[in-house]
Amino acid sequence: MMVSLLRSLVLLSVLGPLIARAGAQVAPPPATASTCDRVAASRDVEAAWIRWRAEDVAGADSRFRAASRACPTWRNAWTGLGYVALRRDSVDLAIARFDTALAVDPERDLDEVIGLGLATFRAGDLVRARRAFLLADSLAPGNAMAADYLMRLPTPVDASQLPSRTRPDVMHLGARTGVRILEVPEDSGAWRPLWIKAINLGAALPGKHPSQFPPDDGTYDEWVRLTAEMGANTIRVYTIHPPHFYRAVADWNRANPDRALWLLHGVWTELPPGAHEENYDDPAWDRAFREEMEHVVDLLHGNAAIPHRLGHASGLYITDVSRWVLGYIIGREWEPFSVVAFAARHPSRTAFRGTYVEVEGGNAVDVWLAQVMDHMIGYEMERYNAQRPMAYTNWPTLDPLTHPTETTLAEEAAWLRRRNERVPEPSREYDNDAIGLDARAMRATPRFTAGLFASYHAYPYYPDFLVLDPGYAQAVSPDGPSHFFGYLRELVEYHGDMPVVISEYGVPSSRGNAHLQPQGWHHGGHDETAQGAINARLTRDIHAAGAAGAGLFAFIDEWFKKNWLVTDFELPAERNRLWLNALDPEQHYGVIAMRAGDRDSAMTIDGRREDWAARTPLYRRAADAPAVDAPLRLDALWVHHDEAYVYLRLDVGAIDWARGRYVIGVDTWDAALGDSRLPYTRTRSPVGLEFVLDLHGPEGSHLLVDSPYTLYRDEPIRGSRPRVKQSVYNRPFRTRANADARYDTLWVTPNRRRFGRDGTVFPAQRRSRNRLVHARQQETTLADWFADPATGTIEVRIPWGMLHVLDPSSRTVLYGTVDSAMPAGRITAGFRFVVESFAPGDSPVSGDRLPRGSRAPFAPPPVWTWPMWEQPRWYAELKPAFEAMRATFERIP
Repeated sequence: MMVSLLRSLVLLSVLGPLIARAGAQVAPPPATASTCDRVAASRDVEAAWIRWRAEDVAGADSRFRAASRACPTWRNAWTGLGYVALRRDSVDLAIARFDTALAVDPERDLDEVIGLGLATFRAGDLVRARRAFLLADSLAPGNAMAADYLMRLPTPVDASQLPSRTRPDVMHLGARTGVRILEVPEDSGAWRPLWIKAINLGAALPGKHPSQFPPDDGTYDEWVRLTAEMGANTIRVYTIHPPHFYRAVADWNRANPDRALWLLHGVWTELPPGAHEENYDDPAWDRAFREEMEHVVDLLHGNAAIPHRLGHASGLYITDVSRWVLGYIIGREWEPFSVVAFAARHPSRTAFRGTYVEVEGGNAVDVWLAQVMDHMIGYEMERYNAQRPMAYTNWPTLDPLTHPTETTLAEEAAWLRRRNERVPEPSREYDNDAIGLDARAMRATPRFTAGLFASYHAYPYYPDFLVLDPGYAQAVSPDGPSHFFGYLRELVEYHGDMPVVISEYGVPSSRGNAHLQPQGWHHGGHDETAQGAINARLTRDIHAAGAAGAGLFAFIDEWFKKNWLVTDFELPAERNRLWLNALDPEQHYGVIAMRAGDRDSAMTIDGRREDWAARTPLYRRAADAPAVDAPLRLDALWVHHDEAYVYLRLDVGAIDWARGRYVIGVDTWDAALGDSRLPYTRTRSPVGLEFVLDLHGPEGSHLLVDSPYTLYRDEPIRGSRPRVKQSVYNRPFRTRANADARYDTLWVTPNRRRFGRDGTVFPAQRRSRNRLVHARQQETTLADWFADPATGTIEVRIPWGMLHVLDPSSRTVLYGTVDSAMPAGRITAGFRFVVESFAPGDSPVSGDRLPRGSRAPFAPPPVWTWPMWEQPRWYAELKPAFEAMRATFERIP
């Protein structure tokens, strides 16, 4: 009864303002029975939505307009016109049309209410948007879009609810720095060393932006518990989280004082403004960063009322977690170009004398960092009479060491000119040893008892000096050879007694591999078991190198992340959060996997047929098809998808790789384009093919791409001796009609050709992306396909990106370039498939085909399509890395 009453109150509170606004916005045209042809209006609206789903916005607009003329009070016509206006970014017009839809019919409709919420949200009318989405939730409880936007929309924050506080007379020292270690207080008053065992917490669930945090539904409570169960003693966060995160930490720590978790808290900022994003003196930007520092200090003391800010957490923070705050790590991985530019503009800015922090012999950004750190320490002292250790985010790109194998882009260009080689287009890579930020140039004054430490994000595979330095190649940790250990040991030694925390490290469990490393600790290309073993080894190396702690990256897989090797082919860029790209390493660092699809209906590559039971095959062998040898017989082709893969199942008469080979041609866009012949047999296909899946045994099977449509081509480097080729984009990325039967495997270059400062040439390293791993998924999470001889079943899963799908959620595939010569996409209606078997040998002869034609080799294949989505399906699972890290953390004192 109470629930019904509350729902009624919500309806009344929301509906009144909507109706009042609707009447004032657009008065609907007068209508009578004689002027309203509902049959015609209904017909036009139905036709309009068909055109809308086919992405024909202009056609949909025309039919919606026809419906509104046939019956001016037909609300579905006004709703459709509202969505057309939204698509065309005419937000005010969209609001007016949704208001009209609300006014012409007293019945509330979910589509029009959601549309009004979207339009008012985009117009910045957040109060009205909240009312609309509350109404949508009442009309359809649990509606995903309403819930999503209600999470983003502000709730009122009343600062008067903050408890009154008095500044303590005695300073609270939350932690302090010792010799290469941080120390924490005990109840007895003694200090004990704490080796930091941290996990980095990003909180973007699948489908969410990084600024969209989990709701207050117990998610944070579960994450905190799992962090402790993994054996970590610290949670590292980069930015402000919602109030319920801090409550979850406090609840756990009070209930489990023997396993309490410390916090290492960050203060996030974007790059400063300026022509080259280098003006650290910009008053507004600097003030905003300092205000964010103050917010962090206040909220950790349970004393913050942060109003709604787009892209930031907000709310009433009344949970005091300050006793568990180990320290601060401010800022971001600063881009070297901004540090170089600002230091060059202010060459004399090398020293600073603050109340708590001093700098001598630094550069202008060292000085700026000391100034803002001094401000944050002073603010906490002034308000709360408390201190804790402090650092800023740094990374090897800006470390204070010198790396002879790492040229800047200018130095590399000079070596190329000396060799009479053409200087290529400017690389998007940073200058990784052009300048440094030196924490050793800072020192704490006697008034800052807590002390300073150094914080580095360090991964084993990049920058290239970690891979190429001959000194690091000689390094041996207690576990064996380790370039990573060699670098860490030098870094720790450089900082003397200052504690050095490796606050980010790890490897991802992605199919894609963006950089190669000598010990095999690559930037991707690991299955989940190997990921756990490598992360455990890296942790031990960090400890053995004398660092003060380690912060594994990361707690969960985050779908919104981007990697340089694939980001140009994730378009529209803001939609990559809606699907999981197996080729993108950045999306797979978590110790908790965020799987695509539904847990109960997930596909498993194992050669078994049970998980296909509820699905219908795309093709079946015709009853009157001619008899063929069993290994050549094609019985059925099945196709399925989820938010990460396209799944294929091919049923054959028998699996005997000596007698049967299979190719599956895939047309991804426009049957008139692509290669009209299959490879090997040169059989003519009724549709142009962009891809061919070539299955001929556990070793060597791969996905082939039609030559004009491949992403890269090899181009000789002009003037190089001996002749050297480099991989460049194969612009214009367009599928072309041809009958060449020439297909390529896709080679990528994770490690480009480089020069040392003495002119030493380090050759590029390439790998085939399209080689397929034959295994059961239970054996390795990198399994691409498996053939079961017992059942004649072949299962394959292909990452969307390998089929040049830029965004499966909107069915966008690669097609051409834009003015900037960068990739662009078009929406496909779906895929078409043809299958052929043949006997392998010098003169392959076709054996069987699907769909078999009566007069031509193939019958016209139907279009297989999939629904677009705005909310992805996903579920979470612990990876083996969880147990591997638990065992490792337990062994480290």
